[in-house]
Amino acid sequence: PFRTSARLQPTTECLVHLTDPPFLVVTLADIEIASLERVQYGLKQFDLVFVFKDFTKTPLHINSIQSSQMDDVKNWLDSVDIAMSEGPVNLNWGPIMKHINENPYEFFQGGGWSFLGGANGAESDRSDDSDSESEFEADDDDVVETESSDDESEFDDSASGSDSDSEAGDDDESEGDDWDELERKAAKSDAKRAEAAKKARDSDDSDDDRRKKSKSKANGKPNGKSKSKNR
Repeated sequence: PFRTSARLQPTTECLVHLTDPPFLVVTLADIEIASLERVQYGLKQFDLVFVFKDFTKTPLHINSIQSSQMDDVKNWLDSVDIAMSEGPVNLNWGPIMKHINENPYEFFQGGGWSFLGGANGAESDRSDDSDSESEFEADDDDVVETESSDDESEFDDSASGSDSDSEAGDDDESEGDDWDELERKAAKSDAKRAEAAKKARDSDDSDDDRRKKSKSKANGKPNGKSKSKNR
């Protein structure tokens, strides 16, 4: 607050300065996003602004950090899962926070912290969270639609399965009818063969009878002639 140099020490859950007054303790869980400002090639220093989740609190400014420590600061922010942004100039946070507090819904619908940009390609996690929430809400409808489509597909599968079962049943019945027809035809052919065999036997018997009768007649004629001669 008095533009004095101070050594800040990160801990597991806080960022603290406890060596000289005024003391500083910043709870990491209360930070919404960290903004790295005055990040330009050639500048020896940059600034760091912490925006709190409680938007009514004034953002905390930590100014004139050595540029040589920028990578260490970024790695630390990434290790504690704090979203960060990076820009070449200092932002006027007073009007920004006023707009957010007056129209938070409009602010996040308009992209949230995306206007800050990302740090070396790392976009703001909070903007990603807001986007993912909206996408998740949209995905709920998609889930319902996919579930209904899955139900329909299962119903179609069951219907097709029942149709295939009925077709299989029809095929079995037709096969049964074919077998019965074949059996009837076989029985008819057997009956015809039996009748033909019977007729053949009857004709053979009649031929035998005729041959026997002709033989008996032939044997009787010479006997008669011999008797007449003897007389």
